[in-house]
Amino acid sequence: MSETAGEAKAEVKQASKEVKESENVAEKYSAMTVSKNSEINMGELSSAFSAVPTHKPVKKQIQFVEEKQEFSRFPTKTGRRSLSRSISQSSTDSYSSAASYTDSSDDETSPRDKTQVNSKGSSDFCVKNIKQAEFGRREIEIAEQDMSALISLRKRAQSEKPLAGAKIVGCTHITAQTAVLIETLVALGAQCRWTACNIYSTQNEVAAALAERGVAVFAWKGESEDDFWWCIDCCVNTEGWQPNMVCEKCFYSLMKRLFDNKTYSNNGTGCLK
Repeated sequence: MSETAGEAKAEVKQASKEVKESENVAEKYSAMTVSKNSEINMGELSSAFSAVPTHKPVKKQIQFVEEKQEFSRFPTKTGRRSLSRSISQSSTDSYSSAASYTDSSDDETSPRDKTQVNSKGSSDFCVKNIKQAEFGRREIEIAEQDMSALISLRKRAQSEKPLAGAKIVGCTHITAQTAVLIETLVALGAQCRWTACNIYSTQNEVAAALAERGVAVFAWKGESEDDFWWCIDCCVNTEGWQPNMVCEKCFYSLMKRLFDNKTYSNNGTGCLK
């Protein structure tokens, strides 16, 4: 910006010099008296006009410098929008990385090889990092604002426990929205065990928030195929617990594990979809 201002000053100085030269030429021309009996020296007149310098649009360039300065002080609508997006993205990235902090060992170690316990002392879950529960809880609370029907049902029927005795095994995407459904089922009296239907769709922080609330959830983003089947086994093959309802988006995988298990096929237990 300082270099631009210096160039502008130099141009103004040059313009002033050229204006003075123009004034001298004008005075010289006015001094030439043209009478009826005198002839105009066209060569002298031509040389006088040719001495007038061609002016550059100094004012326009100076104005352009001022406009650049004004733009930096008061951005245009597009500039403000871009600035707002960059600030918002920066703050979001900072918040997300702080809220879902994991150390390098968490990324390298498989959740199956880690021993994690929630605040209630339960370890009946397997998620990427239980420390992300607080961040996941905030995401679930945001999702609840757009799912007013489930929240109203939860408040109205929570005391009656209409789903008491229901043992639901679920295999869906683990997102903030499905978490609202799962917690509504639990609030209405159901026992739930949940896993992911897709190895890439799980929101790790949401799974951690469910585990912190006592839901037996087995899911994390980036599972291998072996991890996928292991998580389903953890949901359905639990001693002393038999599901009587299924909530699924991956019916074949879940039912295969249910009915491959001799306990279910021999005693005729039916799972209602």
